[in-house]
Parts: sequence; structure tokens; C-alpha cells
Amino acid sequence: MKISVCVIALNEEENIKDLFSDLEKQDFPHEEIEIVLVDGNSDDNTRQLMVDFQTNAVGFGKIIVLDNPKKIQASGWNIAIKASSGELILRIDAHARIPFDFVRKNVECIE
Repeated sequence: MKISVCVIALNEEENIKDLFSDLEKQDFPHEEIEIVLVDGNSDDNTRQLMVDFQTNAVGFGKIIVLDNPKKIQASGWNIAIKASSGELILRIDAHARIPFDFVRKNVECIE
């Protein structure tokens, strides 16, 4: 099952690195995970951190970085959902931390 993990961010430079680390530790097959990152025109380094993750993360099915020019969270989610191609979409806040089994347990619940 292909999973789309969506993260919407605005000025989350201090937190998003931890989330990226958590995503890399997921025990669900990375090749089945698509990550959709949407930046709301952050004033800090958030977007660059997203691009760096897109460039450097290994093994994920796809990592997409998109822009949300409206800066409104709902608009960001609409952008992420439209760009997602997974059978299941998981929403994660940019300032959140997730356990290593987050994706797998969500998939198990849906199945």
C-alpha cells in the first residue's frame, strides 16, 4: 500500500528537522512512502530544510516540495492532498514528533 505523508509548514525551522529524523526512522517500507511537503512562504529556513531533505533522504518512493502562497493552513492542505498519490494520506504537523512505528500502525488500523 502506497502511503502519502503530508506536512504543511510555516516558519518551522526549529522543529521540522526532528520530524524529518522521525520520518527516516519509520519501520514501514520507505519505498512505499511518498512525502509531500508544503511551505507557506516561511520567513526562516523551513523551505530550504525541506529541499535539503528532498535531496538527501534515501529510499522514499517520492519526496515533493510545494509552495502555499496563501500561507493559510487549509490552502496548504488542499495543495498537499491534490499532489498526493497514495492510497492513504497521513497528516502530520510540522512541529510534531512521531514514533518509529507511526506509519505502520496507521496502515494496520486502516487495513
